[in-house]
Amino acid sequence: MAEARPGPPTGLQLSALPDHSPLLQPSLAELRRRARALDALPAPPPLPDPFLLRFLRARDFDLDQAWRIHMHGTNFKQSLLQHFPDILPLEYSGEGFSMEDVCQEWTDFVMKSENYLSSISQTIQ
Repeated sequence: MAEARPGPPTGLQLSALPDHSPLLQPSLAELRRRARALDALPAPPPLPDPFLLRFLRARDFDLDQAWRIHMHGTNFKQSLLQHFPDILPLEYSGEGFSMEDVCQEWTDFVMKSENYLSSISQTIQ
């Protein structure tokens, strides 16, 4: 009976390897190459291995799925206004509440929760 030869690790096998494994380097290099090939960004952002590994591990080292990721250009304010105007605060030209109102609402909520927060902190001690 012929013995099957193991091939290079893929998918979950790669995800199980530590960040410093040399077997991860081809996938990292390809994802980095794809990111730097984009003409949409004026200067390529820093692409350290730990940053790229998050995307590769999330998709079990499937490069097409990890590629992952769609950036809406470099004008993030315009992109956010286009897609999420109702949640952006007025100070960012959105349609939501002002930052001052949101901060005051959270402050009021925390202050009203003082007894509850105190009780759970005593339970933990």
